[in-house]
Amino acid sequence: MTRRSLKSITPWLLLIVLISPGWVHGQLFERPVVLQGVSAVSPGSTVENLTITIRGGRITEISESADVPLMSKKIDAKGLFATAGLVDHASVLTLPVGGAGEAGQWSWDGFDRFSKDAIEEVLASGVTRVHLVPVRDGGISGRSCWVSLKNSGNGAHGELVEEEAALCINLAANSPVNRIRSFDKIVEAFRGAQERRDSLDSYETDLEEYLEELKKWLEKKASGEEEEEGKGKSGGEKEKSDDSDDAPEKPQRPGLDANSDILLRALNHEIPVLITARKSADLINACELIQMYDLDAIIHGADEAELVIDHLKELEDVSFIIDQPARSLAADGPGVLSSAPRRSENLIKVLNENDLDWVIGSGGSGSGLWRMTRKLAEGSALVSAQSTDLRGLKSRRDWLRPGQRHIVLWSDNPATAAAARPVKVIIDGDVVWEESSAARGGRF
Repeated sequence: MTRRSLKSITPWLLLIVLISPGWVHGQLFERPVVLQGVSAVSPGSTVENLTITIRGGRITEISESADVPLMSKKIDAKGLFATAGLVDHASVLTLPVGGAGEAGQWSWDGFDRFSKDAIEEVLASGVTRVHLVPVRDGGISGRSCWVSLKNSGNGAHGELVEEEAALCINLAANSPVNRIRSFDKIVEAFRGAQERRDSLDSYETDLEEYLEELKKWLEKKASGEEEEEGKGKSGGEKEKSDDSDDAPEKPQRPGLDANSDILLRALNHEIPVLITARKSADLINACELIQMYDLDAIIHGADEAELVIDHLKELEDVSFIIDQPARSLAADGPGVLSSAPRRSENLIKVLNENDLDWVIGSGGSGSGLWRMTRKLAEGSALVSAQSTDLRGLKSRRDWLRPGQRHIVLWSDNPATAAAARPVKVIIDGDVVWEESSAARGGRF
């Protein structure tokens, strides 16, 4: 290459650096990570001896004959099985449990990102994303959120992925009498939100009318002032009339009510409603609430669903999150109970037979999610555990694919081997947990 051609290229290189410094940094300083000889578990099959290339924290290529990039960090993964990270659809990881709740409360505010031991115990089970469900003593509990358990620096774990996943309501806590009272308060709160919506609609209508009247009043006033000015020039000054009392009165906007505004978003289908209901009576109340306000709903628990399956089948587009019910008030799962409901042994089979959608959540911290999922879902365990949508098995699947940021390397095929255990957990190109170093973390 001649000196002249180098001079002509240099300005373009400088322009690229100025326009896309992040891209240039990634190409020059972030070496690709390559997993060699790994087996990938996909729906109904397992492909062996693959090469997985990771750039910028994302999988960019999965191939049996991929060209290994120059200067890449090569990892020997022979004998290991790769899947997407597992997902816990109902977690209370590090959250406080109990007490009064309201729509304005948010589970992210209660999440302790520095609770190292608790979070790493969950990562060691292969879980990389959690749906944090606020748990209160009954009634409206607050809003849930999705969190990635990535390394966020300074010894902390956790990055907010979805700010508001659902408005959470608990119909399963406390004694039967208190559950009835909680239900009545929930209905009253939604009725108040409807009245607020009517007030806001009336205010908008009144405001439009006020602006029209104000425009006419200003035009009339300007016309009157011109007429008075003309009379003053021809026949002397005339005392101006005070017509300020004729001005239209501006309507008052309804005051702020953050909790009602959140309920309004649920009524307007802007946010789904997650209802924890386990016993048959509570499930019937959940059905009534959903139909009464036409809610976009997800039912969490549903232990006695088989007893009221006809009621549940009447609901449109409802889905379910199944977990292990808590058995005492001291338990730490969503929907804390004083006595255990009568869980159907073939609950998932019943839901499938009635074409009702479902996923599985731990109901606790999440460390036992995989064992629970294998027990409840059996052959479809891995499918459920990799769903990234609260809407169930018919919704989005998050199999290992290009663009994926969450990877778990297993000692054996988790789809077929009960003894399979996570060996490494990778999020955004970071090893956030590995078996040999007891969750030391760090880059490859």
